[in-house]
Amino acid sequence: MAGKIEIRKRGEKFRFVVLNRNGEKLLQSGPFDDKPSTKRAASSLAKAASGAEIVDATKPATAAAKRSARRPVSKR
Repeated sequence: MAGKIEIRKRGEKFRFVVLNRNGEKLLQSGPFDDKPSTKRAASSLAKAASGAEIVDATKPATAAAKRSARRPVSKR
């Protein structure tokens, strides 16, 4: 495992923190009201990141790529 996601409690609120292998904080979520919703959000992040593709967002997208990213227009 490359790092871990910890669920932490502060007062009545919960949040998750993404840590690297050295235990350094990389990312911290906003506050959640309950632990189950915090766990669902952390789980969704873990699933998305594990299958994520690295994209260079600093380069402008071509017109064809922008068109394909939009929802298809249905003809009537």
